[in-house]
Amino acid sequence: MKVKVRTVKVELKSIKRSIVLIFAISLIFQIISTTKVYAYIIEDMREVPYYQYNYDVYQHEIPSAAGYYPEKTVRGEYIGSGSFKNPTDLYVDNNNTIYIMDSGNKRVVVCDKDFKLKKIIDKFFDSNGTIQLTEPDGIFVDKGGLIYICDKGSKLVWIFNQDGKLIRTIEKPVSDLKAAKKDFIPFKVVVDNAGIIYVLSLGSFEGAYMFDQNGNFLGFYGSNKVVVTWQLLIDRFWKSILTKEQKSSMVRYLPTECTSIDIAKDGFIYTCSNYTDVSEGEVRKLNYLGENILWYKKQGRTRDYGDISKYQGKELEDSYFIDIDVTDDGFINVLDYERGRIFQYDQNANLLFICGGKGDQVGTFKDPVAIDSIANDLVVLDKLKGTITVFKETKLGSLVHKATLLYNEGKYDDARHLWEQVHKMDFNFSLAHVGLGKALLRMDKYSDAMYYFRLANDKDGYSEAKEVLRNEFLKRNFGVIATTVIAIIVLLYVLIKRFRKPPTAQDIYTKKIDKYKYPLHVMLHPFRGFEELKEERKGSVIIATFIVFIFFVTMVINRQYTGFIFNPYRQDKINILSIFSSTIGIFFFWVLSNWMVSTLTEGEGKFGEIWVFSAYSLTPYIICTLLAVVMSQFMIAEEAMFINFVRLVGTLWLVICIFNAIKSVHQYTASKTIGTIALSVLGVGIILFIIVLMLTLFGQLIDFINNVYSEILLRM
Repeated sequence: MKVKVRTVKVELKSIKRSIVLIFAISLIFQIISTTKVYAYIIEDMREVPYYQYNYDVYQHEIPSAAGYYPEKTVRGEYIGSGSFKNPTDLYVDNNNTIYIMDSGNKRVVVCDKDFKLKKIIDKFFDSNGTIQLTEPDGIFVDKGGLIYICDKGSKLVWIFNQDGKLIRTIEKPVSDLKAAKKDFIPFKVVVDNAGIIYVLSLGSFEGAYMFDQNGNFLGFYGSNKVVVTWQLLIDRFWKSILTKEQKSSMVRYLPTECTSIDIAKDGFIYTCSNYTDVSEGEVRKLNYLGENILWYKKQGRTRDYGDISKYQGKELEDSYFIDIDVTDDGFINVLDYERGRIFQYDQNANLLFICGGKGDQVGTFKDPVAIDSIANDLVVLDKLKGTITVFKETKLGSLVHKATLLYNEGKYDDARHLWEQVHKMDFNFSLAHVGLGKALLRMDKYSDAMYYFRLANDKDGYSEAKEVLRNEFLKRNFGVIATTVIAIIVLLYVLIKRFRKPPTAQDIYTKKIDKYKYPLHVMLHPFRGFEELKEERKGSVIIATFIVFIFFVTMVINRQYTGFIFNPYRQDKINILSIFSSTIGIFFFWVLSNWMVSTLTEGEGKFGEIWVFSAYSLTPYIICTLLAVVMSQFMIAEEAMFINFVRLVGTLWLVICIFNAIKSVHQYTASKTIGTIALSVLGVGIILFIIVLMLTLFGQLIDFINNVYSEILLRM
């Protein structure tokens, strides 16, 4: 017996030692793996002399890891060509040879990708002798090695060979087109694979001039469209009724001119523009018809390129894109002159990285004028500094580029491991979330896919995964669900039959309705119900106030608990005061406004009656909104019409109830009711305007008092 006890104790000690050993080994492995992750992240962290940020899925600015870091700044002395003087453009050809338009020195500096000097072309000539460049600006080199130089001073496009010998010129076209009669001041030029020459001219709103290989004018290509705004529509209305003289004094709406042009490896033309009023379509990819096919739309919003409205809490003017470049892999880089930023997008217009800035340090600029790429590295020309800044990919940048290419090719499984690494390095990188969601969706891991789609705010992907999960759930549990629904219906029927009190003959004759049932009664019988409510005076202020409170709670529920697919709001941020103001506050102002209007239009309703009648009118809207919230938990994006239909029914039902409520409470005719409602809505607008005005004046008064107080303290 003693031997057995001792054996048991020995076995317990062995088990304890094994557990401790296993725990220690697992802890060591965890520390090693964590160390690897942190080491991997630290290895990729590069110090940059500017604020490194990006935008999240809600278009809010967030700090981010760097996709590029400024490796070096190159001057003319480093290349061996002497100092640059006001360089205006650079171009990298298919052999990674760099051509720098050194405008101030009237020369072209040619070097390899490592910035070793190949040659300097500073003498240009033809059969008649030397050619002097006047104000050279843009430069392009075609696949045959011909050099195209836009000369704004001479108003020509010079075409030279590699020795500087003139081949031919492109000059102002002779055409019957009105647009072609404008002054021809070329500043950017590209040539496609077919030899068609595209030239941008200052002040041209019709797009690029097109010329064939012999310089014959073919027409215009890729003009921007006038963006339709409310102001434009209003002006069009006035122009339709004004005289010719009055029209001539009004503002003319013209397309915005392109600021740069580039041609990709696949032959597509890309342009960038500077929109000052509407941030939309500044970056375009054009097909052979000159139509933009770079399409991005998410949550009903088109892509706002560049910085988005605010930067570090400060209001911004729109980004001013001065140059565009497309890498061999199709990544789009646009240079913002306003703040010296480089914005990189993929072929689906998803923002990848932001780098650069204004300043004197490496990686910042004073007067950025041109951008190009060598593989996925970027080179940016600064006119004022006379330098070229080279931006190299970080490890994160390289991973994102490789994963993006695989993702855009539909190879989600191959991209998954890369996206996982990106996710570890930058948790907020939304494209990684989408990539992981797509890969997990293909692996039939629908719940995990929904998690990543939600992080990326990708409602389409989330809906796709949710549909599969819902269908599988219904297949497994259809019998249980059907049985439960039938049981509930039978139970409700029995309970109603059991506890429902049969109406007496007197109740049927008098049609008496309990005051607690009147909100539902007027909802179901809006035309007769409000008249009965007025006659029997069974409206309750307490019940009405409770309904208004439920209206507020319903809007909170609608804001927070509408299904992700159909919810346009951020559920992690809510402003209760704002919802309170837009529900109970607006309702109070409606009642107040209607009461004031009715006193002038001989209405019979008192303030309390208007409150009660209007509150009872909210009942169908509350019910339909709650029903839509419940439906949104189970439905997918393709079934949105059903939810929208329920919400529309609730809104129309509310309008009908409000109309009959105001008509009954004041004993108006139909036409007078419509007029009163319109005046009441106008009154609400006036009340809100007065409140905003008073708050603004009060704020100015507080600022004035603070300034006076500060001034007194300074003089004491």
